[in-house]
Amino acid sequence: MIDEFIDEASGFYAWTEELLGGKYFFPVEIIRFLSHPEALQAWNKRSEDTDYARYISNKRFEEIDKLEKTYGVLTGGYRLDTPGWLKIVRSFLSENGMFEERFVELSEQVEEYEAIIFATGAVGHFVSGGLIPNKGEALIVKMPQWKFPAIIKEEVFFVPLKEEDMFWVGSYYQPWPDNPGPSAEGKMMLMKAIEEVYKDSFMIIDHVAGVRPTVDDRRPLIGLYPGYEKKYIFNGMGTKGTSLAPYWANHLVSHIIKGAPIMRIVRPERYTTQQSG
Repeated sequence: MIDEFIDEASGFYAWTEELLGGKYFFPVEIIRFLSHPEALQAWNKRSEDTDYARYISNKRFEEIDKLEKTYGVLTGGYRLDTPGWLKIVRSFLSENGMFEERFVELSEQVEEYEAIIFATGAVGHFVSGGLIPNKGEALIVKMPQWKFPAIIKEEVFFVPLKEEDMFWVGSYYQPWPDNPGPSAEGKMMLMKAIEEVYKDSFMIIDHVAGVRPTVDDRRPLIGLYPGYEKKYIFNGMGTKGTSLAPYWANHLVSHIIKGAPIMRIVRPERYTTQQSG
């Protein structure tokens, strides 16, 4: 469903930019290193598939060619300035009296609302059967000799930032982490990944971590909580929340307002719901 997700996301973020002012959503290209025979074979196969024509390019980069690594170029993608976008959205909602911070228990009776949507992310695993908190880590690094304007994907992603010579490098996966913060193990893994492709010295500016709400079948959890009325779950977007959320949010709102059916593949009842205690 990638075509539907991208079309919905690009239209939604363009609308918010017009409404709020500013630029937060940008088209990107991704240089994908094909370091293994299986990856190259899969790339060649998809290059011949018309369903992938929108996302595969024969474009070449002179600086990448110098690395003497086999690669392909992904097109048709976008990048959201998530912190900047969230900040302006929260400000807009607060200024217009539409934002209130309040914690509601799943079992709490809240009669004044027609519907309550629990979009709690990884912290909501105690009420979301099937949800797996999955920690990711990233390094913010200064790499003066790397001038590539595109995102690069090897074992990890290298994402150019606004600041000169600065890159976001990640990520790392640790399901059910004991500690949600940055770890020495994650830092070493990311440093090793950088050294595999970048042979010059680099400087670590920051080491960050976050916990994603993933689901073992890679489908989000969307719909009415089994056994409850007016209480809905909107969760499990994993690493692709900014891409998936606009489509699935519209899907859920259409269900609540118009009675449109929720797709079976995302309904939360496919897992045993765990109630908060």
